[in-house]
Amino acid sequence: MLQDRRFSIYPVIFILTALTMALMFSCSEQPAAIDKESGNGLSGSGEIDPGASGSFLLGEVSDSSIAPGTLEVWAMNVAFNESTGIATFDVQILNGTERAIAPPIRFVVVNIRPDDIAVVDFDGVSRDGFPFYDFSAKLGEDNLLSPGERTERAAMRFHTVTARSFAIGFRIDIGPAPGTGTIAGTVFIDSNKDGERDRSCRCEPGVPGITVAIEKTLENGDMATLITRTDSAGEYRFAGLREGVHKVFVAAPEDAWKVTSANPLLVTLVKGADGKGRDFLGADFGLFPLIRPLLNLFGPIIVGPLSRFGTDVDSTFVNPPSPLTVVFNYYVDIEVPITAMVMPPGVVDSAEAWINGEVVFKYARTIPPDSTFSTSMPPDTVFFVPQTVKIPDSLVKAGDNTIRILTAGNEHAALMWRVYRKP
Repeated sequence: MLQDRRFSIYPVIFILTALTMALMFSCSEQPAAIDKESGNGLSGSGEIDPGASGSFLLGEVSDSSIAPGTLEVWAMNVAFNESTGIATFDVQILNGTERAIAPPIRFVVVNIRPDDIAVVDFDGVSRDGFPFYDFSAKLGEDNLLSPGERTERAAMRFHTVTARSFAIGFRIDIGPAPGTGTIAGTVFIDSNKDGERDRSCRCEPGVPGITVAIEKTLENGDMATLITRTDSAGEYRFAGLREGVHKVFVAAPEDAWKVTSANPLLVTLVKGADGKGRDFLGADFGLFPLIRPLLNLFGPIIVGPLSRFGTDVDSTFVNPPSPLTVVFNYYVDIEVPITAMVMPPGVVDSAEAWINGEVVFKYARTIPPDSTFSTSMPPDTVFFVPQTVKIPDSLVKAGDNTIRILTAGNEHAALMWRVYRKP
């Protein structure tokens, strides 16, 4: 039985993304080495052999825009459990650079060969959709990975079915250098095309998946362009920036969006009296849709109050496909929204939910015949008890999924439904 672990998918991380890593593998069951192109930032590769003993260098990564030197990734204690089909091993990261590294520090799995091997029991998912193992709490008492220091060990698990070798392409995401600044903002739907976000209006939400780039000056004076994408709330962040003028620009598809804000946006970072860089967190970009974007539903969904007979709704939600084979569990949360808990209260007599045509939840309110509740208290004081239901394995597909929900009760009946996933 694969384990399930809670994780937060909203931590602030410094993702050094650049060009996509070219990965070359053989078609046989035994993986070939993964070739790493130069200029890919903190990206590397390595191979795990279930028969390996002792500790070995899984790979090393470097990026001159961070600091001279390398980060070494060491693996040890490789084992395979025949009953579960899971290969386990421990990993440590050695700081061979010339500067102390602040958290977050994360080992991000960006590719696996053979591709039928799954990542299991990881700590979270990066902004660009890859599973990661977090070393942020494994840095010792000073909470820094100083030059020459190693992290504590993190246990990694992969479902391999049989005892076989496999190759891992990985990336190390790290925090900003001490004393540097951050530029962050939101890419939003600018419904009135004024270039500024109205945070009090729900009609100007953030836009996920939009590319944002920044030109950064390296220590040697050269220029580098860093690229990221907005998260599910339309937010982005660039950390580890020195003082000076920085050019930030958004690259939205021109056939779908018109940029309503200054683009590029020039942002000046300065240092405070304490020597630390000052952050600029308002680098927002407005977009106006040239074609109405599709509204894909992933929750929350409020059903009702539309009629005294309840509400029957068909909707679509999207399970964002992971670039890798990962193991997720899916859940449905059902609760009464706060708006339905005020007077007059809502009563839910029955509720049902289907995902991809299969029933995943049924509820019917019943009162025992001998209960004094039905006669001593008005029925409109009865409230639905919030519930969490696990969706059967394999029912949620990669890509589009459908959810059909029914809520029946009085004219104020309403339930809020949320479909979510976790490792």
